[in-house]
Amino acid sequence: MFLAALLTASAAAHADVNNPNLIDWLNDGLDDYKLSVGSGLDYSVGDYGETQDTETWFLPLNLKYQTGRYTLRLGLSYIWMTGPQTVTPDGEPLAGGGVVTTVQGPGDVTASLVANVLAEDTAGFDLDLVGKIKFGTADENKALGTGENDYGLQVSLFRSFGAWGPYLDLGYRWKGDPAGADYRNVWYGSVGTGYRINKTWSAGADYGWRDKLTATSSPVSEATLYANYKVSDHNRINLYGVAGFSDASPDWGLGFTATHTF
Repeated sequence: MFLAALLTASAAAHADVNNPNLIDWLNDGLDDYKLSVGSGLDYSVGDYGETQDTETWFLPLNLKYQTGRYTLRLGLSYIWMTGPQTVTPDGEPLAGGGVVTTVQGPGDVTASLVANVLAEDTAGFDLDLVGKIKFGTADENKALGTGENDYGLQVSLFRSFGAWGPYLDLGYRWKGDPAGADYRNVWYGSVGTGYRINKTWSAGADYGWRDKLTATSSPVSEATLYANYKVSDHNRINLYGVAGFSDASPDWGLGFTATHTF
């Protein structure tokens, strides 16, 4: 689920800080530009309740366009995964599998629309409404995705206190069911804070949770620590580490992202 330099449309479940105002606040000035593009590399490993680990390499391509109070985000990716094919890269349980296999291919295409309803400079805090779609474009036969579309709605709150930027996200996701699975629609959320160290460096921590998808699966539970470096008025780099606390999350993960604005 988490990282400020990853755009919220990204499909990388282990590296996605969902709060759009935190992203803009940490990267002061970068949100003045309408268009941005970002990429990086994410690695995660975990057993997801199985006897064999699943290793995932995730290469994202994220696009963001902002105009007025609205922000549109589009996420593409390419995935390399080795494991028993019992879960997707997002930790979603799948029927079948059991044989360790190495696969690769395009990930799901994701899109989101963010509407800023209240702004901190006039209301005292930021309130955003976010609509999300995950298109089931990844190959379900390779366990790179479920092959089904998901839809989500999210409320994001943000308030800065000097150098600190705490936030809270709460959302609901309507899940498509892959063959042999009966997913529940689920609540999810995250809480955390960013901290501006100086004009170029910032850091933060995030905890993310998602309800369990099936009666026998586990909820997502994971934490992220990150550092964000503003290279210039048009470029930023983010480094992060993830620790999972449930069988629906990776045991650990590492990654980086780089973003350029136009």
